[in-house]
Amino acid sequence: MGTRSYIARQIGDDQYLTIYCQLNGYPEDTGATLVKHYDTSEKVNALLALGDLYYLREKLSPDPGRHDFIAPQPGVTLAYRRDGDCPGWEATIKTFEELYDAADWAGIEYIYIYDTNGQWLYLPTGNQEAVLRSLKEDLENDTVQYSEPPDLEDLLGEDWDEEQEDGPSIEM
Repeated sequence: MGTRSYIARQIGDDQYLTIYCQLNGYPEDTGATLVKHYDTSEKVNALLALGDLYYLREKLSPDPGRHDFIAPQPGVTLAYRRDGDCPGWEATIKTFEELYDAADWAGIEYIYIYDTNGQWLYLPTGNQEAVLRSLKEDLENDTVQYSEPPDLEDLLGEDWDEEQEDGPSIEM
């Protein structure tokens, strides 16, 4: 299972153009790639135009030749729509509440937002006290905040653990 993330650009008051990224969503990978390689409005817009991603890398456009899920080019972002020939998967507009609420049920561990000042912010999910933080500053100062995975009991219910201890019931 990968570390899932949302990558978004603030486009208005409480409006975020958002894509999903399935793998490597932790700050030292996806976060660092965003800060280093997607540091202008034009680059962020080009990234979001790809739609949902399997993973993010430093390059958006592959060199001529084959680049898909079977044979991805090294260092090139892999996008569901372009590289997997999957219909849909476009960027969607969400409010901050929708981003955070969806993160809870979709297993999103990090939310990255390119704000109106041209700065990358991030929010580790799973911690009700977490706030949006400067991604670049936290990476530079080694003060990255991490996501707290949900408690299995919260997700599966109180009886789940007891069922596992008793084993499955098989009727003959």
